[in-house]
Amino acid sequence: MTPAELLDEHTPEIAALADELRRVVRAALPEATERVYPGWHGFGYVDPDAGYVCGIFPMANRVKLGFEHGAALPDPDGLFTAGGRQVRYVELQPGDEIEVAAITDLIADAVELGIQR
Repeated sequence: MTPAELLDEHTPEIAALADELRRVVRAALPEATERVYPGWHGFGYVDPDAGYVCGIFPMANRVKLGFEHGAALPDPDGLFTAGGRQVRYVELQPGDEIEVAAITDLIADAVELGIQR
């Protein structure tokens, strides 16, 4: 399955939001491999040094950016809205502004954490 095929399953607003978030993540992780995970219904990003860093999960009315070890990341901008003991998510709805600088900082911290593990 390709990214376009996965996004075709969503409304144009959700697809556009997920695609814009993909551009932000790919700019922050230029060396990472983007993988489509049909079972998770999302895209995952694997850095050659840090391993799995984050994933984008389009849903019916929002898009979630999940960080595998988000609970261990600093969140000075208060972007995390949901998660458990390990994983944390930034949740966006159509019309929300993507906080590019803050998300880029979270990604950089996630890469650093992945390298240290």
